[in-house]
Amino acid sequence: MNINRQAFIRNRAEEYGHDVWNSYVLPLYFDNLGLHEARKSVVIEGGRGCGKTALLRYLSFHSQFSATRISLPDSALETVGLYLKADTQYFSAFAGAGIDASKWRNIFEHALCLALVEQIVGSVSLLNCNSERQKKFGKLDDLDFSKAVRGFSKEEVPASLKDFGEWIKYQRQQLARWFRNFDDSAPPERFPLIEFLQAVIGEIRIKLPYFENTVFAVYIDEYENLLDDQQRFLNTLMKGGEPPLIFHIAMKPNGMRTRMTVGNESIQEKSDYRKVKLDDELKADFALFSAELFFFILVKLGLPESSTPIIFYQLQDESQITLRQTDEKYRNRVLSEIKRVLPGQKNIEIAASILDDAVLYKRWYQLVSDGLNVQNTNLKPEQFLDKNYPDASIVSAALLFQATKNAEEILDEFNKLKTGAVSRFKEGDWIHHLLIGTLLLIYLPYRQRPCPMYAGFNAFVSISSTNVRHFLELCHTSVGKFNVECNFAEFYVPIENQARAAFKTSATFKEEVAGSGDMGNRLLAIVNFLGKLFRLSQGRPSQSEAERTHFCIINDQVSEGAQNVLNEAIKWSVFFEAPESKVKGTRYESSEYVLNPIYAPFFGISYNKGRKLEILKGQAETILTGGVEDFTKILKQYEKQWAVSTSEQFTLGLED
Repeated sequence: MNINRQAFIRNRAEEYGHDVWNSYVLPLYFDNLGLHEARKSVVIEGGRGCGKTALLRYLSFHSQFSATRISLPDSALETVGLYLKADTQYFSAFAGAGIDASKWRNIFEHALCLALVEQIVGSVSLLNCNSERQKKFGKLDDLDFSKAVRGFSKEEVPASLKDFGEWIKYQRQQLARWFRNFDDSAPPERFPLIEFLQAVIGEIRIKLPYFENTVFAVYIDEYENLLDDQQRFLNTLMKGGEPPLIFHIAMKPNGMRTRMTVGNESIQEKSDYRKVKLDDELKADFALFSAELFFFILVKLGLPESSTPIIFYQLQDESQITLRQTDEKYRNRVLSEIKRVLPGQKNIEIAASILDDAVLYKRWYQLVSDGLNVQNTNLKPEQFLDKNYPDASIVSAALLFQATKNAEEILDEFNKLKTGAVSRFKEGDWIHHLLIGTLLLIYLPYRQRPCPMYAGFNAFVSISSTNVRHFLELCHTSVGKFNVECNFAEFYVPIENQARAAFKTSATFKEEVAGSGDMGNRLLAIVNFLGKLFRLSQGRPSQSEAERTHFCIINDQVSEGAQNVLNEAIKWSVFFEAPESKVKGTRYESSEYVLNPIYAPFFGISYNKGRKLEILKGQAETILTGGVEDFTKILKQYEKQWAVSTSEQFTLGLED
């Protein structure tokens, strides 16, 4: 048997198929959603990799009625989920060709109707997938769809569930053939969605008593892929939805381009739907959830559950979620074990390792020497070195470049620290504010040397933000093949391996930005530009604006074209948008945009939300809509303004 396998190689829900029952770890926010009880539409919003698709597939009948489930709870039939993914290539064809928009809407409605009926038939069949379930539920022979929907088709409609399902599949094939051999003079027969579905559901609820009070919940995934007119039709269904048929959608941020319905009304949050932001829900317990998922995957691979801190069934049992959230002993046990497996270094330990490394120590020594030259003093670098206080020694390199401080003052505070007196290094927060930035500054020129700042479970969680896919890829790249017969109590991933994996993963996801919709190439150019800009800022020896990783736009709103680019960057999680904080003076508050921390290891910048860069409207326009020459010009302006440069260049990669 091959016991060495890639444990974390699958990082997308699509790789597990529609039935995720045996592969899904219930997120700790699950009880907050209330989707089983929802009788009004819910809009599920979340960035890439936050688990939207996996959640919807768990809620769909494929997982609810999975053949692998030994028993079904009494509540299994309260809400039956129907899952559909809005395929860009397919639904984008429902336009043009000289056909009126209203006709295309009817064709889209027909296609959606057929897909959902097929799902409903599938749910009834899967519920009765074996003899034991047929004894408990059954009565399928009582169904007669030939009478239930006979008024909708000129053809004879089959009566039995199986034959009706085959007939629906045939109708979908006819529609597909019509698309391939387009002939507007002979369109396929079209069914009205609501009326047809109500007839089908009505027959099921009447003839199958166990479905009597069931609500069928439609989950439309990747709603943002729909054309505007198609979104309006879905909005109409959401606004008019009521038991036994309710429509929910899942989308990326800024995915709802219009709130209009087919009529003159628009849908309103609270009145017509409730919005759930999965990233916000996931953020509170992302560390614990990520650790649980890590061990869950290893147990699925074959590692004995007894070797891990988790109890496998609890992670799939909805009744155990509260226990997982509130049991501090459990939480501490899980987090302690994952930190043993994915160890990291404290900042003070990284500082100490720099002073013990010949190459990095030389870099520190040169920075301190240059700082003393700027200060025009006869003090020596060795006077700012004490391996018993590595963090203060490292930070001294930045302090010597700050115009508001002098070398003698810094040395005096350093000596106070060593004698145990009150010192600005500690009580004045010099170490707190400057250590991370100075550590990164020292590592900055060494692109091929793995920086331990990016290693460790805590770092992986921060770099991933709320993106489960990013976390799993970091684990995959650092762990590689895993032997389930290993002595797991002694297994761990070396810090150097993790740091290299972080750089490699960061580079991979940065390049993937090019595939982010129609503006992918432009978004990649913007990521490269901002990464280079923040790297320039990180390279300032004074670290007076340490850990610069986000920006705001001041003085005015950008143009519609630039705003569209900004919206796309947020939609594809290139930026995270947040209300602006720490606004200076009387300037109005706007939004601030944080570069996704997954790119931090590649550029050698902080993954924390550090200092903010205020960008004037005109410059923001150029950054969002300009070309490579414009980017280069802006970078040179900042090089001059910050009195810093770097010999290493990044390809901006803008393609029109």
